[in-house]
Formats: sequence, structure tokens, C-alpha cells
Amino acid sequence: MDVNEYIASGTLELYALGAATDQERREVECLSSIYPEIRQELNRLTEAMENYALTYSAEPPADLKEQIMAKLSFGDAQPEAIVKPMPVSRPTYNFTWVAAAAIGLIILSFALFLVNQLRESQQVQATLRSTNNSLQDEILQIRDRQSGLDAALALLKKPGTRIIPVVGNDKAPGSRLAVYWNATSKEVAIEVNGLPKLAADQQYQLWSLVGDKPVDAGVFENTPSTGQIQRLNRAIGAADAFAVTIERRGGSPTPTLTALVAVGPV
Repeated sequence: MDVNEYIASGTLELYALGAATDQERREVECLSSIYPEIRQELNRLTEAMENYALTYSAEPPADLKEQIMAKLSFGDAQPEAIVKPMPVSRPTYNFTWVAAAAIGLIILSFALFLVNQLRESQQVQATLRSTNNSLQDEILQIRDRQSGLDAALALLKKPGTRIIPVVGNDKAPGSRLAVYWNATSKEVAIEVNGLPKLAADQQYQLWSLVGDKPVDAGVFENTPSTGQIQRLNRAIGAADAFAVTIERRGGSPTPTLTALVAVGPV
């Protein structure tokens, strides 16, 4: 847990002001018993609030007791009380208390405003971090695709590179694939169009067929973009045909013939 980030979140200020929710209050009491830094900051805030209350509190006049006692009479003879109507007067207020209360409300409102601003800022920062991470992932994917395209284009420019059409069967109708193969350099790449989407634990695998013997030519992804060329990390020196099967992710040492989706003769 990042203690400094939690202290800066404004939750401790809400707790000290008595404006924290029940969940925030329990959270502060729990964390302050675990982290000395949080306990120290909470004590500092509580002490600051107490000092503020003492600073703006109004003490009663020093001679208030004498004024009250002077108005009380304990003699034996009491004159007959004369009832006089009390004049109607407006209530008086202690200006110091009113001013202190007003200042306290202003400070509390400002503190709540700062806490809300801080929370909104943290939400914006979290959104920006998430967006930045997504953009970085997309940039890495683009770089990987570009690297594969550069390698595939370099293969296409080599003398002797052949383009072998590989057509989908009834399990992949409408699929159009092209294998780029150079028998001299033994390099191979594949262009994918229209293959069905696979489950997360499955992957397409290319095979070169020499007679009746299949040779692993590498696995590849069913890319969402049309015409994506993928360079395969296999050395293929001979081939009478190329075929594509659906295998478990990572590939298989032997093809699953029941999962054959495309084939094309050289």
C-alpha cells in the first residue's frame, strides 16, 4: 500500500472534520493502527482542529459571577414586588461566537471542496494511466506487425520466392490464403484472409506436404486485419503442397486431419 498516496487522498481530513462515511471511518481507524505514518498524520490533523476550536472559542466575562451575585438578595425584608410589563426587545447575540461559527463553516466547506477536487483529480489520473497503458500496448502490437511485414516484404523481393494459393474447404468457406515460399532460402510466410475465429486455446498451423509426409511450417494468428502477412519461423526446403489445420495453441507435432481447413498444391 502507498501510505503517502493514502495520506494525500483527503480521507484523513474528512475523518478529522467528522464528515467521513462509515466505511471511510472504519478504514482510517484500521489503517492508523497499522501504519505509524497514518496515525501521526491523523494526530496532527486532530490537534490542529482542537487548536482551532480553542483559538476561536469565547470565554465568559470575568465579572459575570459578581454581576449575578449582586442581583441576588438574601435579606429578610422583601419589598412588595411591583409587576411591570417587560419591554419587547430583540435578542442579542455574541458576535465572537457568530464569527467563529461562520469561519468554521467556511473552513469546512473549503476543506470538502478541496477533497472533492482531489478525488476528481485522482480519477482523471487513473483514467489517463489506463489510456496510456492501452496506447502503449497498441504501439507494441503495431511494432510487432510492422516487423513481421518488413520481414515478409523482404522475402517477397528475393529471387525465387513463389506464391502458392491455399483455398479453404467447407470448414472455412470463403477463406483465401497465400503462402510465400522460397525454396533456396527455405523461408516461408503466409497471408491470411477470411479464416474463422478460433477459441482462445486454439491456433492455426501451416504444414508443408512432401509426398505423404507432413512437416511443421509454424503456427500463425487469425489476424483481424485483411491481408496481414505473417513471417513463420520455420525452414522449409521442400514442399509438394501446403495445408492448414486447427490445433491447440502452440502447435502440434502432427496434423489433426479432421481439423483440416485449407490446402493448396505447389
